Amino acid sequence: MNKRIVVIGGGPAGVEAAITAAPYAAAVTIVSDRPVGAWHQLLPSRVWLAAVDNLYAAPGPFPSSTSGFPDMSRFTLAEVHAHADRIAGRWRAQQAQLLNDLGVRIVKGGASFQSPSQLLIESDSDDAMTLVADAFIVAAGSTPFVPPPLAPDGKTVFSPATAHEMPHLPASMIVIGDGPTGFEFVHIFSALNIDVTWLVLPGGPSCAIAPDADAFLVDMLLRRGVRIRPGEPVAVLQRHDDHVAAVKPDGSRHEAEMAFVTIGNRPNVAPLNLEAVGVQVDARGSVRTDGFGQTNVEGIYAAGDARQVRAGSVSMAHARIAALHATGQETEPYDETCMVIPFLSNPQVARVGVLSAAHDAIRSVEVPMQSALKTHISGHTQGFLRLAWNRNRQVVGGLAVGYQAADALAPVSVAVRTKTTIDSLASLYGPHPSISELPFMAARAACRQAL
Repeated sequence: MNKRIVVIGGGPAGVEAAITAAPYAAAVTIVSDRPVGAWHQLLPSRVWLAAVDNLYAAPGPFPSSTSGFPDMSRFTLAEVHAHADRIAGRWRAQQAQLLNDLGVRIVKGGASFQSPSQLLIESDSDDAMTLVADAFIVAAGSTPFVPPPLAPDGKTVFSPATAHEMPHLPASMIVIGDGPTGFEFVHIFSALNIDVTWLVLPGGPSCAIAPDADAFLVDMLLRRGVRIRPGEPVAVLQRHDDHVAAVKPDGSRHEAEMAFVTIGNRPNVAPLNLEAVGVQVDARGSVRTDGFGQTNVEGIYAAGDARQVRAGSVSMAHARIAALHATGQETEPYDETCMVIPFLSNPQVARVGVLSAAHDAIRSVEVPMQSALKTHISGHTQGFLRLAWNRNRQVVGGLAVGYQAADALAPVSVAVRTKTTIDSLASLYGPHPSISELPFMAARAACRQAL
């Protein structure tokens, strides 16, 4: 209880680290250059996804391919932006209150290490100050990586971090880059009846989380009219008053009213001066750690995107383990095999654990989403859930694509963690009707398959 802990970063990982450490530390301070609880990068896309879902909810179930679109006048960009701002404000206030109730001190400013035990804090309004601590947890998040020629300008070129600056919905859009965020915004734009051209690298697009879901998602987008163009990276993005033109190295051009760039994110650790105090950082800027988040310098930990750019749930899991370890509590190292990694909203894609291995060591069974009555009630019957198990019949992973896919995998996450067999899972029944029934249905199908 006598350790002083300083957490750097006020996003999901930083807040989780602070609230986990608070009961066990003499003092906890969270340092952030923006208000704590700011989920600035992911929140806009989540609000947009929810708005699209609501748009399609009134006329009927959300289609994966459609010959018609709902009344687009019901989607007002200004209202979506305002709603995102309201949510952000309420969430920041709630997080700040939670930290305050736990006695966590909040310091606003930019941080940089002066030594392994000293942190310099600088802000625009106050004099610089130095914080001394027994342990530091770096949870500084990440920033979008955009090559300078493709940089957003707030007029015709945008990115996930600047989506809230978009003045209106264009008639046509070029999306550059794939991955989960690329899939999400192509889904959003095409669902809003925007003419989308998607420029991806050779072999793409790939969601990079659940490759087995790529074909399902690509088929959905193609039927919606999205033009997918794999090839070399864009060499030049020409900007005009009323349109943009993406030019490839071979001279081919793609024109649209606006462009949206989503190349990826990089850890936001460069300003922290980590290398000056001996902390190892790899070529992509990720801080090297062990399973507990401990770096090569004793007392300095890393969590979330600073350690590995992944889902928010991964960031918070990193943060909890680092905080427990830093305060001397017993904890196990991070284990990704039981983490549900999701993206999109409807259809949602989520995976947990492992789905395949060499020498047929893992078997799997797949059940359609429509196996659950809940999907018929909601009108979202497309998709599937796959359940995987090993030679000992222990559940080792799952993949779900469709309505509330992440919720469908929650029981699988617990089964992976507890080494539950498919036989035990088959004996259980989720609430009826609900999405959570699907893993148990899959386990019963697996048992029938084994007969």
